[in-house]
Amino acid sequence: MNRFGATVTAGALLLSLAACGSGTKPAASTTNTPLAPTSTPTPTPKADPTAAAKSRVLTTYAAFIVALDKGYREGGVTYRYDQYLTGKSLETVTNQITFLKGFHHAKVTGSSRLVESRISALSLSTKPQTATVTACIIDNLTAVSGRNGKTIAKPAGKLTRIDKLKLVKGKWMIYSTFADSPSVGCAK
Repeated sequence: MNRFGATVTAGALLLSLAACGSGTKPAASTTNTPLAPTSTPTPTPKADPTAAAKSRVLTTYAAFIVALDKGYREGGVTYRYDQYLTGKSLETVTNQITFLKGFHHAKVTGSSRLVESRISALSLSTKPQTATVTACIIDNLTAVSGRNGKTIAKPAGKLTRIDKLKLVKGKWMIYSTFADSPSVGCAK
């Protein structure tokens, strides 16, 4: 018998011994694990479009307050307010900046800070979609004229802003803005 024949014979012998077994029964399994799931999986809940829209509005609004603060202090008439403002709101802020920075060459110091904000109205069924944000702001901005050194704008302190936003080309934009006393929108 050659080597190849011996290898095949040994392999066949091992297979036949394995098939015979040892005569002992395998131990019973203590757990019964089914091969297939016994219950139907619960579907993944769909995202709430209202909650998602509110989150986007409030995120945009917080970024707007930061940009507005930076624009008043560091920007000028060419600052990109149009990233957050449109229509009359953009016109109003541009006119204020032109008065402060353009006409008076004012140095603006201090800061504005968003304390709290909430959605006071949301309409996702209208075209365009709209939202109203009621926010509590601390305004500590002071403007001093570069022409005569006089203070031309004093800090307002705590105040309420009521800003209306609309969805324009997939982005929430402020189109109407109004400031009121802190009692209207500041809980703290």
